[in-house]
Amino acid sequence: MNLQGKKSDGTDMHSKTASLIGISRDQAKVFNYGRIYGAGKKFAQKLLMQFDPKITDREAFIKASKLYSETKGVRSKLKPKAIQDESLNKQLSQLSNDANDAEEDVNAGKWVGGTESEMFNKLEEIAVSQHPKTPVLNARISQALEPDVVDKNFITSRINWVVQSSAVDYLHIMLVCMNWLIQHYEIQARFSISIHDEVRYIVKKEDRYRAALALQLTNLYTRAMFSYKMGFDDLPMSVAFFSGVDIDRCLRKEPDLDFVTPSNLNGLKHGYGIEFGQCLDMNQILDITNGILAKK
Repeated sequence: MNLQGKKSDGTDMHSKTASLIGISRDQAKVFNYGRIYGAGKKFAQKLLMQFDPKITDREAFIKASKLYSETKGVRSKLKPKAIQDESLNKQLSQLSNDANDAEEDVNAGKWVGGTESEMFNKLEEIAVSQHPKTPVLNARISQALEPDVVDKNFITSRINWVVQSSAVDYLHIMLVCMNWLIQHYEIQARFSISIHDEVRYIVKKEDRYRAALALQLTNLYTRAMFSYKMGFDDLPMSVAFFSGVDIDRCLRKEPDLDFVTPSNLNGLKHGYGIEFGQCLDMNQILDITNGILAKK
């Protein structure tokens, strides 16, 4: 589920989650990131009740259980309680909070039956190892959180560390790779800022498309290294390239938003003469650059 689909046709991870439990895509993002970072059903249940004050505790619990059983799965030792047929809601309504707590116990077996079960098994395997470290750059967790010190406590925080620190590994590899391409192919660009899952570069206008191609190749190389380190011999095409690279004259959420606000009534285009930017996918970048990074 993490590797498939497109936002444009509603088949990406966030859209599928939204459809699964009847919420908006933006709300589904909160669920997905929380789940990947180690949050349990109780977190999802409370979040559902925040999004919809009219929902009851039982309804929220049923929806949260449905989401987790189809994505994270269930513990192998609790498999008899897994959802197997169309009597989903009936079975879910009989689940107790005790079972929910048991599912968070790493001693209750591996996760099975979900689209993301293997991912969570690997995260837990790293988190409970004697010396937890990220699988790509081998960054070590603080000794204060190693099992010898904390035993089986803080498991959620340790899983969160694996995810967050691996994301930092990803950013570091990207920055190094992009810097090498910029220097090697004499692209007039420099790193500006990284915000959560975005990286921004200041680029000379005539080099903007070469920089966009370099950024796409950087993602390809970084993904390839991550896949190799995780034991994959092939890289899924769905994650090889960014869905789009924004080319713009200012920092904004999307390059086609004008941002008319109470304090900016004329927007960026008419108020400041800033034209809309572009968002180009890999095919569009190849059409413009012919796949050539070298300076003409």
